[in-house]
Amino acid sequence: MSDFPEQDGGPPAQVLSPDPRAAGPVPGVPIYRGPRRWLRRIGLFLGGLVVLLAVAFFAARGYIRSAAPDYDRGDRIAGLGAEVQVWRDSLAVPHVWAASETDLARAMGYVHAQDRLFQMELFRRAADGRMAEVMGEALVPTDRFLRTVGMGRAAAETERRLDPGTRALLQAYADGVNAWIQGHPGALPPEFVALRYKPEPWTVRNSLSVGKVMAWDLADWNNGLDLQRAVDAVGPALARDLVDAYPDWGITTLGADGQWKGKGGAAPAARPAAAGQTPIAAADVTLPEIAERTAFLLESLSAARASNAWVVGGERTKSGKPILANDTHLALRAPGVWYLAALHGGGVETAGMTIPGIPLVVIGHGKTVAWGFTNAMTDDVDFFVEEVNPADSTQYRTAEGWASFDIREERIAVKGGETLVRRVRSTRNGPILSDVEGRAGKKVLAMRWTAQDPSTEVKALLGMNRARNAAEFTAALRDFNNPHQNVLFADAEGNIGYWMAGRVPVRAAGDGRLPVPGWTGQGAWTRYLDFDEHPHVLNPADGFIVSANNRQVGPEYPFAIANHWAAPYRAQRIRDMLVDARGLTAADVARQQMDVRDLFAQRYLPHAVRAAEQLGDSATARLLRGWNGEASMDSRAATIFYSWYEVLRSRVGLDEYGEGPFRYFPDAALAAVLERGGGAWVDDVKTKDKVETLDELSAAALKRVLSGPTEPWGQRLQTRMDHPMGSVPLLERFLKLNVGPFPSGGAHNTVNVSGYNARFLPFVSSWGPSQRHVVDLARVDEEGGFVLPTGQSGIPTSPHYRDQLEMWRGGRLWSVPLDRARAEARAVHRMTLRPAR
Repeated sequence: MSDFPEQDGGPPAQVLSPDPRAAGPVPGVPIYRGPRRWLRRIGLFLGGLVVLLAVAFFAARGYIRSAAPDYDRGDRIAGLGAEVQVWRDSLAVPHVWAASETDLARAMGYVHAQDRLFQMELFRRAADGRMAEVMGEALVPTDRFLRTVGMGRAAAETERRLDPGTRALLQAYADGVNAWIQGHPGALPPEFVALRYKPEPWTVRNSLSVGKVMAWDLADWNNGLDLQRAVDAVGPALARDLVDAYPDWGITTLGADGQWKGKGGAAPAARPAAAGQTPIAAADVTLPEIAERTAFLLESLSAARASNAWVVGGERTKSGKPILANDTHLALRAPGVWYLAALHGGGVETAGMTIPGIPLVVIGHGKTVAWGFTNAMTDDVDFFVEEVNPADSTQYRTAEGWASFDIREERIAVKGGETLVRRVRSTRNGPILSDVEGRAGKKVLAMRWTAQDPSTEVKALLGMNRARNAAEFTAALRDFNNPHQNVLFADAEGNIGYWMAGRVPVRAAGDGRLPVPGWTGQGAWTRYLDFDEHPHVLNPADGFIVSANNRQVGPEYPFAIANHWAAPYRAQRIRDMLVDARGLTAADVARQQMDVRDLFAQRYLPHAVRAAEQLGDSATARLLRGWNGEASMDSRAATIFYSWYEVLRSRVGLDEYGEGPFRYFPDAALAAVLERGGGAWVDDVKTKDKVETLDELSAAALKRVLSGPTEPWGQRLQTRMDHPMGSVPLLERFLKLNVGPFPSGGAHNTVNVSGYNARFLPFVSSWGPSQRHVVDLARVDEEGGFVLPTGQSGIPTSPHYRDQLEMWRGGRLWSVPLDRARAEARAVHRMTLRPAR
């Protein structure tokens, strides 16, 4: 009998050799193949699993790729009055041909949704404070902050007051967006797939919310709070250097040609200096931490955080007609905020930058008129400290006595959780922002903001798109009250002009620089400036106009516009390139947009040279002394100078604040110290028995810089354009959402600006030219053009997600002709939108 009995009902038992590898097979006995059989089965299973995963991967990728629209696929849209032709060129820039303005708007809604639906969704959810609804509980504080600011409520009030024509235009646009949402083939954009939800229908109010988000990102609300904290932290004497005082030598946009109603007449009541205003305790006026969490979501929609624009009259151009140039500086994101398009319908015939969510060209040109924007830097936000009735917490103090807070409930839906109810309190001075700011202490801080009022910017844009000359364009600007902008324009008749647009508050007293008690009336807004009171000029004697966020007019202007402007270096450099110029072409002006000579660096370079001489480093001193101030990518001197400046700024300014987290010492503060050659800021508080000199700290800063690598500037400075969901590793690896990093040139004060964070190495530039535009009014279809930093599409798998990047880096422009024959010759995709049966 075998020692290995047979299994009941099974095959004969296999006999295993004590050591099969040594003894080999036993004659007449079946070989045991169990492990090999299972290994083979496991191998087959794993192989099959790999195949399935590969199939799933490519199926998922194929599904996601189907989100990229078919630009040749036509559709039927309810409400169209006639067929609309949409031709796209090789960069997917659409040329839309419609019979009426409402058909044009309906088609643009469809086109925007094809390429930028998730971006539009992000904008409206930010405005309404509805991020937690799709992203979870972590975004509840963000939603509370946004609900308190109230952009969505302001948009709703604007909608309530819309004129019939604007309402019809925006409703047509919404219908076009919804036609795409409801009827598109393939997948939704991958962000919707990742977040697992479908977009709701677009509404008129959603389009108006885009304008409010633009205004919020431009709102001047951070500097006053930081300044007040600094006053309390370091004292009023030191804090004087922190005020962005515009230098006496700085140029103004209008010079001696400025015009405004009532010039030379009686000025309003004197405005007390900031030092005379009632101070607020430092802990009570902190920058809301929630704003930092939402900054990435909101800042990419800025119409122009900073910008360059200049217009040159025909006497200085080769064609004899004006040339206009504009590049708006805002956060560089993927996708960018702008969307190029050429619009033809009814009275509209324009080409330029649109914003997904709004059916019209925001910056661009028609056949006979062109315009550009820069940030006017208007002080459009004030803070008021409210006193709560100690006997009744529902009341606050006014000049007339106690008044009740306006209280509303906000219901915040949370993905995967319960709907939360949060209260928002408001006074006559605005919503209580301190309720969503944990570090505000016991004070109650209300915020007054111009964009809380209903606005008419869409009506203005329609008039600007219809305008055929400077007079018609200026008339349309009267309705442009949100957000504040410097507007430069020109027409084919040879006119060049400037007008500051947007609301400017007039205060009973003070200038809005610092928070004031809300019950005294000290900083109450009495009215907005009339349009004709805004700085403006037509055909100045210089023959050109330059705006680079610098001061618009001199101190003779009788009203307060802003408390801080951009330093005048960019404006001065542009003026220097224009003042002796003759025979300019659009190509010449496009090259000027790429200029990286830094007048700021040239002004303060001698301090760095002296620091090198004090260190006995003749080679570095010689290198710096021979530098022409150009922040080019191959410049090692640029790396040394900018790194030295940042280290010196840290050493001079930050020790005065002690061990707390708050630090406020902007570039203007160190510039003030350098101009004066020292001062109280220079003393290091840690060396009690010694008072340092500026030269000592300057040399120490340079020594630290030279102790590390000083590679060319393009290696030290890199540009990166991140997607809002690009920080998710799996999505970034799968979809390549982020663009960059790549080497860059330029700096904060160069015409080709590069705004970088110097806290880490390499320096990372995340804001700069969000578009470039140059046009010669003699040949709008032949000279100049446009370019974006990334591309037209917001779909990461689209070939047009980043296909303008190299053009943008190289300063090249793309033609978007208005002439029908030229546009048709460039068409590579044709889509026909027809009325629904």
